[in-house]
Amino acid sequence: MYNAEVYIERTLQYIYNQTMQGFYLLIVDDCSTDHSTQKVDAFFEQHHRQYELIRLNENQGIAHARNFAINHVTTKYFVFIDSDDLPLPTLIEEEYKLLTCDQEIMAVSSWLKYIDNQDNEIGGGLFIGDTSKEMFRERAQKNKLIFLPIQTMFVRNDALRVGGFRLDGFPEGKPRYRDYCEDLDLWTRLSDLYTKGKVIVTIPKVLYLYRKADTLSTNHFNMIIKMRFVKKNLLLRRRGEKEMTFIEFMNSMSEREMRKLEKDSLAADCLRNGVFYLKSGVWMKGIWTLMKSVWYQPLYIVDKINANYIKK
Repeated sequence: MYNAEVYIERTLQYIYNQTMQGFYLLIVDDCSTDHSTQKVDAFFEQHHRQYELIRLNENQGIAHARNFAINHVTTKYFVFIDSDDLPLPTLIEEEYKLLTCDQEIMAVSSWLKYIDNQDNEIGGGLFIGDTSKEMFRERAQKNKLIFLPIQTMFVRNDALRVGGFRLDGFPEGKPRYRDYCEDLDLWTRLSDLYTKGKVIVTIPKVLYLYRKADTLSTNHFNMIIKMRFVKKNLLLRRRGEKEMTFIEFMNSMSEREMRKLEKDSLAADCLRNGVFYLKSGVWMKGIWTLMKSVWYQPLYIVDKINANYIKK
């Protein structure tokens, strides 16, 4: 949780309304400068249940806070709920029941839809993830990245076994690369355990509402280069070779590779910004920006439509 005073009470209400209760609730505050922690305490004065609120001494970013959380608790299972999102009432129950009914399953995910600042659905979402053990094994055997939303429940010791969230080997200062695609890195390293008979499955049902900022995009380059880093280390691990640090990976990139990544990131930024302009009624600029996305990377818009709408 970081500066979430606008949404945190709403999120806590959805957690409080879960059909399955009795779970341990940990709230990690990453040095908020607003009234987030006071909102949390006030909520539980009115809604009595167990909760632990920890205020970190220094803001070190998402990856550090998530890693602190999975190391702090002693529960067998763990799931993240971000402080501005809304878990639908049966999220915990449905993921927990599937995760605990089969020892081969190490993580269970679900689908999500996007909402705006007023909790209105805005179209689109993440309808991804393998819905059977066979589908997951096939993906893992092909050395594919494992894209899953954050509300994925997992066996905590398995996450720790593969190293938790990666914190070391990144350059100091900003951008804070370890915070980009930090969950993708963890899910992909978890997929290494397919060789031990472990699997990740997804419930093909919307159980989570993700608050999506409707603003202009400028940071896809950092995400794309982090994804390339995760893929590189996936291939190294599967060949039995030593992983690279992010600094080593960046130093190994050629100018040609960097130019391609920049082009891919421009396509991603233009796509999101084009949609933003269309929603804002700026039609000509929106259409022109979408055309630029296609020019930079023709297949990117097709992949996004497939992931966000067609599978739905």
